[in-house]
Parts: sequence; C-alpha cells; structure tokens
Amino acid sequence: MPIVRQIADQLVALIRYGTLPAGERLPPVRMLAGFLRVNRNTVAKVYAALERQGWIESVRGRGTFVRSAPAVEPAALFAYADRLLAEAEAQGLGLEDVRELITARAAERRTGTRSPRVGFVECNSSDLAYFTRQLAARLRVPLVPVLLADVPRGAEGLDIVATTLFHVEEVQARLPSHEVIGLMAAPDFRTLDEVAHLAPSSRIALVCATQEGVKSKERSIRAVGVARARIRSATLQHPAQLRSALTGADVVLASPKVLERLGGQIPRRARVIPFASILGEGAVALLEHRIRTWQPRRHRAAEAGRSKSPGRRRGADGDGAARTTAGGWGR
Repeated sequence: MPIVRQIADQLVALIRYGTLPAGERLPPVRMLAGFLRVNRNTVAKVYAALERQGWIESVRGRGTFVRSAPAVEPAALFAYADRLLAEAEAQGLGLEDVRELITARAAERRTGTRSPRVGFVECNSSDLAYFTRQLAARLRVPLVPVLLADVPRGAEGLDIVATTLFHVEEVQARLPSHEVIGLMAAPDFRTLDEVAHLAPSSRIALVCATQEGVKSKERSIRAVGVARARIRSATLQHPAQLRSALTGADVVLASPKVLERLGGQIPRRARVIPFASILGEGAVALLEHRIRTWQPRRHRAAEAGRSKSPGRRRGADGDGAARTTAGGWGR
C-alpha cells in the first residue's frame, strides 16, 4: 500500500470518527510533512486526493479545511448485485437463498486462513512499550514488539509490520518482503498549530520521561519550525537538568503523564501545552483493516495467478480490467 494512501486512509478515518470535525483546519503541507518526517510532495498528494474525493477543501489565503464526510455511494456495486439477483431468479432461488449463499461464501473465504503475525517496530524501548500498549489494547491479535536496531532479525516470522511514519521508509528498506504499515503518531492538529505559532521570543522547556523521548520530540518540534536554540530539554531522570530547563521557561511541553509528575515544579507564569504523540483512531483503523483483509502469501499468489490466466477478459468493462488501487489512489 503506497505511503500516500496509508496517510490518506488514516485522515479519512479521523474524519469519519469525528476526530476531525467539519470546519477543522488541517496543518499546512510543510508543517504536517515535517512533523511526520515524510516528503512534502507526499502530503501534497494526500491533500489533493482527499480534495478530489470531497473530504477536504482548500480556501485560498486561509488554508485547508475538513468538509462534511461525503455520503457513501454503493452504486458501483449495483450492477453486480443486479446480475446476481437475475441469475438467482433464473435458477429459482429467492432473496433468502441469496443471503445464505453470500454468508456461506464469506465464511469459506475465512476458513483455513490463520491470523497474521503482527509486529510493531520503534527505535527506542520507551516509545516501543508505549505504542505497543496503545495498539494491544485495541487489536485482537498478539503484537510482537521489535526494536529498530533488531530489524530484520527480530521481524522473522512476522506477516505484517507496523511502525510510525517516522521510520516507515527505513523499515521498508530492511524488510522488502514484508507488508509494512506506517502509522500517524502525533498530537492533535490544534496542538501542532499552537506549538508552530509560539512567539519567537518564547523560551520552551521540553520535558520527557527519558532521553530517548527527548530526542524524538525535539526532532519533531524542530520539524514544525521551532528553532533549536529556543528549546531547553530535560528528563525526569535528572533533577538538576530539569530545574534548569524549567527556570525562566515561558512554555512547558510534556505529555500529560509527565505533567502529572512535575507537579508544582512548573513556573506559575509558564504556559503549559500537553504534548504527546498518540496513535489515533485513524492509525488503529488502518492496521485493523490490513489485519482483517490479510491473506497468507500462498493465497495471494494463487489470486495473482488467476488474474493472469489467458481466459480472463480485460477491458474497460470486463472483470479483469486494470484498475488503480481502491478509491482511485493510483500506484
């Protein structure tokens, strides 16, 4: 699945779930690409595709905004349904017979197909544990945590490998034979916008539980346009460093859990912004969909062989017609 479609599907899920309501302003292309650490052209293509499909709209001089979710149009399946009903009627079958047939065939397609082995890859142990817990609470299959440094050896035997978009290209390069899914891990877009538009004079204290977390968050904050010189970072593990970072801070960025542990150490005049990368509904929905539709490699190979058989029609209106990926994304 192309990265453009992976990101787009996650944004669509956020709109469907109402996490991104109608009228919500999306981050500029440069900002979202920088935070997710993907090419600007990738995000530009995502926005262009979603605008064509009616999910978002660009307003000159104002930005890009979410539209109301377009109504689902099942018209593309009407012709197939009509043909099925006509054939069933010709053979003396009623509507209930057709329902039973479809239900039985759907069950047969699942029979004998084991659940995929799914892993999650991250570059540091703290984020790996954090994101794995988030996903494991929602998924119905076991999730194998794998450190990026252990790939590819640690991913042996896995069928689907998920990671954050920060690392998706690197993981794909190391696991060319695996299905690799890149998940959006980010604060909500309003928080991103708030951080990106902090006053240039603001002194920012970035506090994380570990040094690994500091490195990751600092890189992401710089990606949305905040100069490194404005950031003083610290961890909970080093009290002296923490006091130094908080002293004189105008803004404190930390996850909600870290903020709880800071307690009264935050200067009263400081502006506090909860800042945590979260795998939202869109990320979980994408991975759930890939798990649900996964088939063992032998089944995929058989399907590919049937699609190349000489007797299969190809053309503008034949079953074997060449198509782009779902939703008209292209390749």
